[in-house]
Amino acid sequence: MSLVVGTVTAASIGYQFARKISQSAQNVSTALALLAQGDFEVTLNKSGKSELAEMGRNIDKVASKLEFILSETSSETALIKAERGKLNTVLNSMSDGVFALDRSGRIILFNKAASELTGRSIGEVAGQLAEKVMPFRSAGELVMTRWLARGAGAEHKIGHWQGLELYRADGHSLYVNVSAVVLKDDPNGIAALITFHDLTKAHQLEEMKVDFVALAAHELRTPLTAIKGYLDILTTEATGLTKIQRGFLSNAVVSAGQLGGLIRNLLNVSRIEHGELSYQAESLDYGDFLKTLLPSIKERATQQNRQLELQLPSSPLPVLGDPSALREVIDNLVNNAINATTAPNGTISINVISHRTSIDTTVKDNGSGIPASALPHLFTKFFRVDELHSTNRGTGLGLYICRAILEAHGGNISVVSKLGEGSTFTFVLPRQSVATERKQADNKHTITRGAHGWIKDHSVR
Repeated sequence: MSLVVGTVTAASIGYQFARKISQSAQNVSTALALLAQGDFEVTLNKSGKSELAEMGRNIDKVASKLEFILSETSSETALIKAERGKLNTVLNSMSDGVFALDRSGRIILFNKAASELTGRSIGEVAGQLAEKVMPFRSAGELVMTRWLARGAGAEHKIGHWQGLELYRADGHSLYVNVSAVVLKDDPNGIAALITFHDLTKAHQLEEMKVDFVALAAHELRTPLTAIKGYLDILTTEATGLTKIQRGFLSNAVVSAGQLGGLIRNLLNVSRIEHGELSYQAESLDYGDFLKTLLPSIKERATQQNRQLELQLPSSPLPVLGDPSALREVIDNLVNNAINATTAPNGTISINVISHRTSIDTTVKDNGSGIPASALPHLFTKFFRVDELHSTNRGTGLGLYICRAILEAHGGNISVVSKLGEGSTFTFVLPRQSVATERKQADNKHTITRGAHGWIKDHSVR
């Protein structure tokens, strides 16, 4: 009986203990299931020193910690969403196009203005290479791709371009100013941010102005030809004119010549803009060429009571160029130097320096100089320095034409000037190699400005 009673008692105690453990385990399991479902308010409130009680207290701590973390995360997520919403609002309210690239050059951000300007939806460009869907070109050459490739990994590198061409989805051209910044180690994965401002309307107005000027020049050329013809007849055949009358006639001839030069410049600008101006380049000794020009430009300077000198190296200076076009460059620069200086102390020097691959020509004067604010615009169309106070009422086309001529010959032009100390214009021409000189000695080359820049055509006899 004692054994039976002991066994029953032990079994009862074991059953109660097992039931208690099973209930605790069930509570723990339920609590864990609620945690898994996101209910972090569950509590077990276990007391005692048993392992199950310790587990329950730890579960309560985990639940409390998770609830706190969830609250913090929700707040941060809401803040991030709000900031992202503000950013999207700002980007989409901008009138300039904005897009961002990842490190592989693919578009990861494209604002509303960019979509409207290009005619491409955000879905169409997302993940696409920028060089395919946003190909910015200058003179027909891609510029952004090369610049971004060179700037990869740079620390906040910034670039600016003006008057780039961008094709819309419908094939029409946009003309834009572009700014780009390269970012390093951006946490959002942005490698470059690009903005572009539409200048198409301004470009169209500029074309209209050039077309109007060309039309006016064409209309003026016909009566001017008649005027010059009659003046030539009077100059050669009129008799019995007094000295004063001869002076009047001479002044009329000079003015007609100046008007003819103005009309020629206006027509040249129109041809340059429309890709219709070409030059007949031939092999020249640049030094001999300048020597042939020296008497006429020196006489012009002497008539204006200015001093002019030419300095040349003794070695040959082979170039490939159009003599008439290069003469126009020299004439324009010398005329500007004469106008910028005063008699009798005005001095003008032309200095030629020979390099291995190029030939530099500087035209320096000791005149009034050019304001620093005017220097960036000096080689643009119709720009005149201090036109309100200047006594030289030019068209502002000479330097623009000089730049076009030199770029057609593969060269460039620049200026250094300071008010009260004069100006120095420097232009560079490529030096022709001996092998090329021999091969092309009897040939002429047509250089034409096409829609995408200057193109050298095949040789012609």
